[in-house]
Amino acid sequence: MPTTLERTTVTHTAPVQRALAVAARHWPVEANPRELMLRLMLEGASALRERELEAAYADAYAEWADTEDASLWDSTSGDGLEGAA
Repeated sequence: MPTTLERTTVTHTAPVQRALAVAARHWPVEANPRELMLRLMLEGASALRERELEAAYADAYAEWADTEDASLWDSTSGDGLEGAA
């Protein structure tokens, strides 16, 4: 299909073949290599983004945990009852 977008060619080396075999087991409906590669890329990007968000959340929480707001959390969140269980 004609396009002005950049194209990428991937040689089916042993590591690529192994990745495609794993992908085919997970997504048997998407049998052709092109669809499997696309799915792998999208899933991989999603996993990397999740890691980034987890790290950002951990950093934000660590920054917040050292503030006065953090010390007030138990008494002002939920029903406001400290130690109730």
